[in-house]
Amino acid sequence: MNGYMDRIARVDLTSLEVTTEPLQEHTARKYLGGKGLGAYLLYHYLKPHTDPYAPDNLLIFDTGPLTGTTFPCSGRAAVITRSPMTGTFLDSYAGGSFGPMLKHAGYDVLVISGKAEKPVYILVDNGAISIREAGKLWGLATIDAERLLRNSLKEKDGARVSIATVGPAGEKLVRCANIATEGRAFGRGGAGAVMGSKNLKAVALRGSYKVAIADEAALKEVAGRARKKIAEHPMTKKGGVFPRMGTLMTTDVTQVTGTLPTRNWAENVFGRAEQINGNAFVQNKTKSHACYMCPIACSREIRTTAFGVKTVNEGPEYETVFSFGANCEIGDPAVINAADKLCEEYGMDTITCGSAVGFAMECFEKGLITTKDTGGLDLHFGNGEAVVALVHLIGKKEGIGAVLSDGVRHASTKIKGSADFAIHVKGLELPGYDPRGMKGQGLTYALSDRGACHVRSNTLRTELLAPSEKTDRYSYEGKAVMVSELQLTYVMFDVLISCAFGAFAITPEDYVDAVSATTGWSFSMKELRTLTQRTWNLTRLFNSREGFDRKDDTLPPRLFNEASTKGPSRGQVVDKKAFEKMLDEYYEAVGWDIATGIPTKKTLNELGIADW
Repeated sequence: MNGYMDRIARVDLTSLEVTTEPLQEHTARKYLGGKGLGAYLLYHYLKPHTDPYAPDNLLIFDTGPLTGTTFPCSGRAAVITRSPMTGTFLDSYAGGSFGPMLKHAGYDVLVISGKAEKPVYILVDNGAISIREAGKLWGLATIDAERLLRNSLKEKDGARVSIATVGPAGEKLVRCANIATEGRAFGRGGAGAVMGSKNLKAVALRGSYKVAIADEAALKEVAGRARKKIAEHPMTKKGGVFPRMGTLMTTDVTQVTGTLPTRNWAENVFGRAEQINGNAFVQNKTKSHACYMCPIACSREIRTTAFGVKTVNEGPEYETVFSFGANCEIGDPAVINAADKLCEEYGMDTITCGSAVGFAMECFEKGLITTKDTGGLDLHFGNGEAVVALVHLIGKKEGIGAVLSDGVRHASTKIKGSADFAIHVKGLELPGYDPRGMKGQGLTYALSDRGACHVRSNTLRTELLAPSEKTDRYSYEGKAVMVSELQLTYVMFDVLISCAFGAFAITPEDYVDAVSATTGWSFSMKELRTLTQRTWNLTRLFNSREGFDRKDDTLPPRLFNEASTKGPSRGQVVDKKAFEKMLDEYYEAVGWDIATGIPTKKTLNELGIADW
């Protein structure tokens, strides 16, 4: 097929067997790539109720038809598995060059199962796959392991090496462990812990295969059109918000709207927000970095010093600033940058890790844990040294860090009296947008297929940045349909594995034209919409099969019961009755049973997956 390498590789780490099989065109067209193709493979080949840490759990790296082409902002990769954080379907994405390199190495998909007897890494080298000893890499930070492995492999014949690795957190099965690659991460939900459970330290890719294009001239035209739009859009153009500070601009937006989670979500404005906003970090910026075929270059290298230790870090992003900053009442960019760098080295999701620290601080201030439990750490809000020390303990799974390493849901079962302020949905901690000040975002979190998530739909633009005259962020009316449409937009990004930042300028029609030019299919907007609906329903089916239903589509008690006392959203809560009404409206809009939240037979028939 044009746009694909036509091959799926399977690696069984228990038997050390490597096999390949063709990627069929009808499957590729029905699910495209990324989330769609990954959901199809996971649903079909993973037995129901498989423990996420069991050798039989699958770890799937996959790509899409635009991956490795010249179309801008499409150089990402997907990881699909069953989440150890939530038990749900998990898809996670990372930039850099790992996705394009998987195709250059000869494959669309890499499916990993089993568990090696001792630490190993997988090398995919121009179609040849080998399983190699990784004892010297085990125990190393992600950065050090990647550097050592890259130096040992070196580059040959002009073929670049791309590497994804886990850190000590993944090796120790810290549930929020991620998979790092080139300063980016397959971040949320614990894919790194799944990888570590298989004694798999790294996956290295090297190759020089080219992606076949059906119509080179047509792709050149649509790629040029997309680049021109990116160059002209105020968010993505040179000197625009994303090239200048990435997502850090969001701190000011959430602060002025009363949606910046503060003090473990007790409040939603932070008195020192200006000290940790985009400008505060950018003044420490040294240079920018870009992913494969990306003209935006939203990533920044930040240099700071905290407690006498210098940190050079590619980041942080807004979510890290919220979780280690306002959430923990830290107003020092250097502390946040240091915590972010440590999370990269250990290989941990910063939202979960920072949320666990904020949760522990509230437990400490309420007297539910003491210095006897913390190993002497003073965990009052605002203690930056304690934040850094606690990140180390979580990454090492030591002391109080061992309790927190499984996330706030699990920690709340071990710390009596803390359940009411354990902020999570289905076991995954909430990102940095408070639904008390943007009601549609609450529905977004409740319905995300991997637990609380802001990139399975996000009402930031529709409720905060550019609301229409009819959009009231405190209202519940119309939010169900709005969220259902936003979800399909984000599924589109994920089946294409395209960056959402580029989509500020690139239109869905541009993506359709790019897929058509690349594959030679007569691809259409209608086909893309059906494909996104099919994918969203398929991940819902997976979760339903694992025991999730309407009862799990909810929010933390604090958001229903405790109003913020400061700022623009003062006095606001998420009204439980209105929230349940939104759920009813949503289920009806998408064709799911109102009582159970499971897709109806009629819906599945219409999407071509009724026999599942």
